[in-house]
Amino acid sequence: MKNEVKRLHQIIKVIRSYHLLKDFSPENLRKAIEALGPTFIKIGQIASAREDLFPEEYTKELSKLRSQVKPMRFSIVKNLIESEYHQKWDSVFASIDKEPLGSASIAQVHKATLLSGETVAVKIQRENIEEAMCLDIKLLKKAISILNVQKFLGDIIDLNDVLDEMYETAKKEMNFKIEAENMIRFSQNQKDILYIETPKVYEKLSTSRILVMQYVTGLEIYRKQELIDLGYQLDEIALKLADNYLKQALEDGFFHADPHADNIKIDQGKIIYLDFGMMGILSKNDREILVDCMKSIISGDIEGVEHALLLLSVSSSSIDYMRLRKDLQLILERHQKKEIKDIDIKQFFYQLLSLLADNHIKLSRDITMLIRGIIVLEGESGCGKSTTL
Repeated sequence: MKNEVKRLHQIIKVIRSYHLLKDFSPENLRKAIEALGPTFIKIGQIASAREDLFPEEYTKELSKLRSQVKPMRFSIVKNLIESEYHQKWDSVFASIDKEPLGSASIAQVHKATLLSGETVAVKIQRENIEEAMCLDIKLLKKAISILNVQKFLGDIIDLNDVLDEMYETAKKEMNFKIEAENMIRFSQNQKDILYIETPKVYEKLSTSRILVMQYVTGLEIYRKQELIDLGYQLDEIALKLADNYLKQALEDGFFHADPHADNIKIDQGKIIYLDFGMMGILSKNDREILVDCMKSIISGDIEGVEHALLLLSVSSSSIDYMRLRKDLQLILERHQKKEIKDIDIKQFFYQLLSLLADNHIKLSRDITMLIRGIIVLEGESGCGKSTTL
């Protein structure tokens, strides 16, 4: 109880010290989240993917939260492994690198060697992270109530509901068995695509808190000059990324929902996705509506776009249909005269999301994640000219 009170005071102090009650700016919010530590960083990262809930300037600022989190000491890592496997770590691994490959809000990854000699990447969940996040969310709700933060937001957004949704998303990401299943399903879906590769999962060694997978080499997609130096053509990478992403969404109905630059590598002529904690799922019906919507956008059929968006919405109250149609017409006319290759996809989708928010239309989480994925991928793969995959 004493620790809870101390943490509550800390949360309130951070909210006040970053002046969030007077200046709820994107930068202040991001700095406050960083000051509050790993569990809040994860919630902030999830929020950065929700352009349907937050304005563009906030999601862009929160996307900076991908920076490294202070790693756990190696002695803690070994203890966590032994606790999970109920045996000494060296009964499972021949060796584990002391320095992590990466350290994030929920887990950190170490390069290791199995007793068989295979090189693997081991993702180890942070100690007591789920309990810490549950407590932090509960205390943040108390702090919001004490400081009466909701009055500054009015009816724009219900913070308690948003926090509950973010926590549920985070809990799924904290179950590495789900991530392992996602990787296996994704790999099966892409097995006939020669230029896509998914890291192998070592199912027998993976648990809800430890994920053992193939160690992936190669270059992150943002290392453009190094890719060019190796003979890759960046425009070909971009085209194949786009084609495959549409396949994931419209054919498979199962897509990578966080395709930012750190999660995509290029190696030996293949595109390799990493981090399968956040995936999107689209029903056959939603996929058919999306295809119809895309056709209507291309043809400038305003009524068709309106109909599709309303079918895809999960809540649509107090809609002024005359205004909605007028707003759609403005966006479509703005882009209709351009060649498809010249359309700024990011700008178009940001305008569309803003239009939906202004007209009180909320799309499902998965549809929004797809739009966000396209926006992120367009930014990462807007490589310009220049890989023979």
